[in-house]
Amino acid sequence: MKTNKLFRLLSAAFGGIVCSIAAASAMAEATLEYKLALAEDGKTYQVWMKPSATPKPDISLTGQVTIKAPHAAGFKAKNLVSIIDGTNWVEASRVDMPKEDADYDYISFSFVGLQGTSARNYAWEKGKEQLIFSFENEGGCQEGVTLMANDDPFNTEPNSANTNPGNQFTNLGWGTVSENNYAGNYGDAISCKQ
Repeated sequence: MKTNKLFRLLSAAFGGIVCSIAAASAMAEATLEYKLALAEDGKTYQVWMKPSATPKPDISLTGQVTIKAPHAAGFKAKNLVSIIDGTNWVEASRVDMPKEDADYDYISFSFVGLQGTSARNYAWEKGKEQLIFSFENEGGCQEGVTLMANDDPFNTEPNSANTNPGNQFTNLGWGTVSENNYAGNYGDAISCKQ
């Protein structure tokens, strides 16, 4: 009798552990989508993000968003504003005319989440789109500005600039510290108002 009770307890305990591991593995998938949009003012570019799952715990560690702009446009980001209170996005790197796609310039913006309470400020919710940051171009709205896609020719390692331009986001509720939870891009192409 005692052996059967012990067996049932162990089975329940290990079954729970197996279920927890399976749930954690399922959450480690790419989860967060990015969108580049143009604000109503016709000049402010907006970066939106939308998760396919609510993270538990919700601790955002790092993020990177890379845009590509036609080189001929001379795109220069200005007035970068982090929208979520307590978060800080910065222009982190720029590569003009890499040989993989010499018609474009690549500009990367980065978030470092381990500053004060910023790691918990996003309050991600499954399916809820959030405006994350915005910026303008010194020369106004420019057609052809897009988020870099996963299959972009410059998004390879190593590339001609020896950089890692890939879009990236890490939240411990979606996986481990070494995982990239960025899933891909959504939304329509930017269309400047005439």
